[in-house]
Amino acid sequence: MADYSTIKGFTIQELSADPYTSAAASGTWASGTAMSTTRQQAASAQIAPTTAAQVAGGGGPGSLTANNEQYNGTAWTEVANLQTGRFAQAGTGTQTAALSTGGYTTTWVAETEKWNGTSWAVGNNNNSARFEMACAGTSTAGLIAGGEGTPSSTPRAFTEKYDGTSWTEVADLNQARYGLGGGGTQTAALAIGGFIGGPAAPSALTEEFDGTSWTGTGDLNTTRGIGGAAVTTTEDTIFFGGATHPGTALKAQTESFDGTTWTEVGDLGTARAYVNAAGSASAALCMGGGPGTAGGTATEEWTIASPLSIAQQGQVWFNNTATVLKGFGSIGTGAWASGGTMNTVRYSYSGFGTQTASIAAIGGPGAIVKSESYNGTSWTELNDCNTPGDSSCGIGSTTAGLINARSPGSLIVEKYDGTSWSEVNNMNDSSRGKRTDAGTFTAALCVGGENHPAVLAETELWDGTCWTAVAGDLNNGRSTQDGGTGTQTAAIVAGGTPPVDSPLYDYAEEWDGTSWTEVADLNVAKAYGVAFGDQTNCLYGGGRAPSVTGTTEQWNGTSWTEVGDLGTGVEKAAGGGTALAGIISGGYSTTAVGTAQEWNIPTAIKTFTAS
Repeated sequence: MADYSTIKGFTIQELSADPYTSAAASGTWASGTAMSTTRQQAASAQIAPTTAAQVAGGGGPGSLTANNEQYNGTAWTEVANLQTGRFAQAGTGTQTAALSTGGYTTTWVAETEKWNGTSWAVGNNNNSARFEMACAGTSTAGLIAGGEGTPSSTPRAFTEKYDGTSWTEVADLNQARYGLGGGGTQTAALAIGGFIGGPAAPSALTEEFDGTSWTGTGDLNTTRGIGGAAVTTTEDTIFFGGATHPGTALKAQTESFDGTTWTEVGDLGTARAYVNAAGSASAALCMGGGPGTAGGTATEEWTIASPLSIAQQGQVWFNNTATVLKGFGSIGTGAWASGGTMNTVRYSYSGFGTQTASIAAIGGPGAIVKSESYNGTSWTELNDCNTPGDSSCGIGSTTAGLINARSPGSLIVEKYDGTSWSEVNNMNDSSRGKRTDAGTFTAALCVGGENHPAVLAETELWDGTCWTAVAGDLNNGRSTQDGGTGTQTAAIVAGGTPPVDSPLYDYAEEWDGTSWTEVADLNVAKAYGVAFGDQTNCLYGGGRAPSVTGTTEQWNGTSWTEVGDLGTGVEKAAGGGTALAGIISGGYSTTAVGTAQEWNIPTAIKTFTAS
């Protein structure tokens, strides 16, 4: 017998706009009242609400200010000045209890000042004079990390805690950098973006602090430094503005962080860098900032929609603006699609980056020295590498990369600065091939590989200048070639082979910065695939199992799950990206190939069409 809903149907909502997939997706920036004083990189009371903000100091070389002003949500009022005018200092707190430390006057300073709601008083210096740091916490439980110290453009990794009186050094960032954003509390903080090797080396890195140590997490979609952050929690944060090079390539993008992944949301009205930030992920201020060495006065206010309608799984509605029926399901099933064709077909090459900004260099067949970059659509030839090589791997970005390759009789290491390649120091074991890299341009690791007929288990760490062999060997030595991903302190390696390519391994191991630990095995034993993502959410696609395969597995931090196969099975390819959006290109199928294959997980909002 038919039930009521089968006979009568059911009611569908009619909406003029789709519900939001998250609160942050509804966020928009609007103009607020301009500040009284032109400034950039000031000491913001960054945890203050948008109706009770405070900005002190700032400016730039030759245009320093000590002025302090407060915002009530409508107007700015000048109050008591800092004791010492300076810019690029770290700041946090509220209108009644704020903190300013470090910065630049005519040199880097370590001086700390505390605000009691009426005036500033000099407190104890921090331990390392520097500027452009990340800051988090309160005026009595503060945290600073990173920054630039002497000589100019030298990134720092130092982290210090403040107890209201004194500063104490604690665990360093995994990646030294300056011009980074940050926020949160003394025991749950974020360090976002920045510059890692000079002004030409912007970073997309995000690290999370748990009160004891820093751990790498999801990268920004837009690589940049000197932006602003507003943090509700480390799982509810926005990052906005910035630049890919100080003073140029200004950004308006805003990204929202859910603790794992960054998502682009509403842009600033005006692209700018060196911004001053305050508030939370749901109500924030972006104040002043460049272009210009002195900064600006413009204020923008970030708000989310009210009332806010967020889509729920299973919800169906009719969008009367687009005149279509839509529904909200679970996160879509990931799939591979064809991307742009490379200029040079290659396999066993070095590849790194993201789905829309990646590099391919050297490889086989033959003595290939060519390199090229991918912008998400097409490949462009770049300057050649210095030495041909194969059985290689690489890490980094399109402006700061590192490759390891086996050349006849030795191993070569070259770095890329966004324009040209130059040879740098070799690893200590310079004869091994088919190994795996993870990490960044200045903080990498290399593990495993082979020196026929032996397979290797050794781990070496790269600090931006030299390689150091460490005690932590893999539990199972193997020939891997690009079967790993992650950071220098949180990596994963999967699959691999002994020297005779049989039996293929299904083993997976995780690295915690000190040692390797076996974790759940792959479902399909294989080698010479490509891994991308991070230690808790990554994909491992393609490879040999024992013939060339397109099988892809996803790791969630606990177990492996088979997902969509590559359109064309390949081995000895390379790629990069995240578990939501990645790329594998080149490789070997029945011959060398030059096509790119792109992995995407689609939006959860579906449009119903007649069939």
